[in-house]
Amino acid sequence: MTSYLVYTPPGDKPADDIRLIADRFSWLAFIFPAFWLLFKRQWLVGITVFVLQGALAIATSEPSFLIAGLLAELALRLLVALEGPRFLAARMEAAGWTLQTVISADDRATAEAISDSLLESPATPRSTIAVKGVSNDTAETGTPAFGLFETYGER
Repeated sequence: MTSYLVYTPPGDKPADDIRLIADRFSWLAFIFPAFWLLFKRQWLVGITVFVLQGALAIATSEPSFLIAGLLAELALRLLVALEGPRFLAARMEAAGWTLQTVISADDRATAEAISDSLLESPATPRSTIAVKGVSNDTAETGTPAFGLFETYGER
């Protein structure tokens, strides 16, 4: 099952305009990390990854740095493929979007159906929502958990 973050728009925008971000490994982000980030409008991180990949390509041309460069490139690709959705979520939160809940579902259509049914009853707090077959990952603070690293308000 894949976990989906459900975001609602900021301000007076209609609640029908929700966004779901899937917390899963992205093969496109693994194969083309810099271009995937740039396509997702993560400019600073995308340019940084592009520069790092260029530096690692130069380093791997030296035979003594070949293995270290390949391992560093693999680590960079894995980091982007696993944490790329967290970058997207952070950008949305900075733009004022509100994280409503985390839904576990088999596919995106099921997650959209569950989120629509959950958002119809706004009186239910997000930490107490329980749907059969759906688990909400929560940290000790009662907020949804997402990503490899805990980012519960830390800087």
